[in-house]
Amino acid sequence: MKASVELRDKREARLRQQLKDTPMRPLPLFQLTGWTHFVDEEVNPPVLASGSSPAQGRKTDEQAISYHRHLRMVPTDAMTHMQQAVVEAVHRNSGCREGLMDHVIDGPTGTGKTCLLRAVGRTAQQEIEAARNGRRPNTIPVVHITTPADPELRVNWIWEIGSYLGLNPEPKSLAEVLEMRRHQDVTLPVNYVLETAQTRLLLIDDINRALPQQLANVLPYFDYLRDKLGISLIFCGTGASHLLHQARILAGDLTRVSEENRLRLQQADRPPAPVSPSPTALLPVTWLHPLPLGTEAKEQEVFRRVLASFEADLSLYRLEEHALSQHAAELHRRTGGYFKALTYVISTAAVIAIRSGSENITMKEIDAATAQLGP
Repeated sequence: MKASVELRDKREARLRQQLKDTPMRPLPLFQLTGWTHFVDEEVNPPVLASGSSPAQGRKTDEQAISYHRHLRMVPTDAMTHMQQAVVEAVHRNSGCREGLMDHVIDGPTGTGKTCLLRAVGRTAQQEIEAARNGRRPNTIPVVHITTPADPELRVNWIWEIGSYLGLNPEPKSLAEVLEMRRHQDVTLPVNYVLETAQTRLLLIDDINRALPQQLANVLPYFDYLRDKLGISLIFCGTGASHLLHQARILAGDLTRVSEENRLRLQQADRPPAPVSPSPTALLPVTWLHPLPLGTEAKEQEVFRRVLASFEADLSLYRLEEHALSQHAAELHRRTGGYFKALTYVISTAAVIAIRSGSENITMKEIDAATAQLGP
């Protein structure tokens, strides 16, 4: 026990150092220490000195550059709706014994699904902790995992949860890593911790990396977490809704095979049972699409409102009013309205503005930023 505690402490110390050195790396978000840091993190823009002239050394100001490299996810209608729906579902699921349902975030690549998933998880945890009058020791409201590199075996999925909880033993040497052939089964300790830590929400990202058959193998375990422990699940990934539908069909077929063989003759003389809709056909799905910029005033308003939110987050000395909004049509043409590309262009243009000393985003900075996207 003492050895495992020491290993856990060393792991957390290393994570804290990683967060200090490279706070925006994704890896710590899939471990409890890093996720908790993300939930508590307050990203404030660097304070601008009085006047319109940058302070000396501004062009190499790592704090200002780091801030603009990672702009926050600005609110959109889909994000607001999803946060409200999931928080409500988490509270409802924790207070009922039946009717628990999963949620899905789906849409084309680059539309901001992962950003939304994490924003929803952070909001849900903050809501849960606020309802409990603060964070309680030994509680883990939210677990955030990604689809394992090898999603074939159920044990690999549970290993991802165990890694987040800090239950998996770390290898002591490179030789021990090379000797590992498959993950150990940590189902029992994972179940115990999830139950005693009162976990309420499980976020599963990049579900599109799994095949329907691979997901079908683990769905019964996710059903167990939902039905016994009352844990709400959010699946995220391109094509997630279709994938879950196919996996649910396969999972049902796998569990019905022996029963169908046993009752085949009996059922031959009976009228067919009414067909029920697939559970996943009724799943609440949040669809993310590229932000529109059509001819209708409402569509233009959505895109310009997003740009205005980005403008409010920028911390540049000479940023003109409506610096981004006035170039809405061109920004939409170059990014296609894809949230990931739009965020990249704006944040890159802001860094270019700092390093060049212009401290403003014009077509010059936008040209330089989009040139780095390639043809």
